[in-house]
Amino acid sequence: MGGTALGTLFTANLPNAAAEETSSTWTYEPLDGAQVAQRAYDLFAEGGCMYTAFRSIVEQVGLRRVEKHPLEEARWKGFPYRMMTYGKGGLQDYGSLCGVLNGCAAAIALFVTDREDAASLTHALFHFYEDTLLPIFVPASDEFGEIPQSLSESELCHVSVSRWTTKANETIYSPRRKERCKRLAGDVVAKAVELMNYYFETGECPAEEDPETAAAWGGAPAVLGESPVDGVSGYSPEGERPRVNVKMNCTLCHTDPASEQSK
Repeated sequence: MGGTALGTLFTANLPNAAAEETSSTWTYEPLDGAQVAQRAYDLFAEGGCMYTAFRSIVEQVGLRRVEKHPLEEARWKGFPYRMMTYGKGGLQDYGSLCGVLNGCAAAIALFVTDREDAASLTHALFHFYEDTLLPIFVPASDEFGEIPQSLSESELCHVSVSRWTTKANETIYSPRRKERCKRLAGDVVAKAVELMNYYFETGECPAEEDPETAAAWGGAPAVLGESPVDGVSGYSPEGERPRVNVKMNCTLCHTDPASEQSK
């Protein structure tokens, strides 16, 4: 008890910066999106897509925090960035959620303490990824020249990469495909920075709109022409469309549930 009381007293009397260093709050600082994009591009080979996205943002915030509060230096330099390497290739090359989105979402969650606001910013970032012709970013050292753009319409790694390789007539192992993902990382971290800069300046999130394709799966139920056989998972016995907790574009890979009467 005496040790606990002494520790509490000691922390309470620390200078403001040192006290903040011992807290669980990670304070955001406005960033230059173009600078962070280049940093993400440069980091890519070191640990893959999730690592490069997360580290490029958090590291740059840390540099700005240390400029203002030198006593925070150990805290920021000691961050275990290596743990973010698990997200490479859609989570350990599983082809699931794009690692760049995963890393940016983690950075948003680190700095935005309100969970609903963090979710809104993350959704806005995902919609940007799905609905924008990418990559746009061009690195300082442009040895590959122009890289074809594609529209992913999905936040899944395997879909995003496959749509690009089809458009560019490249294989997933080609140097240009790797260059595409490096540039894509720059685009997405720049957008994440844009969203957080806006949020911390205004206290507001961008208006959120679910794609119509997501609404078809997660919206109000509609009765199908026939009830599914044996109550197949995803449908109610009465033949309603599935009620799915989803905001992604579903119809890229799935038929509109209102017309799936045999599944």
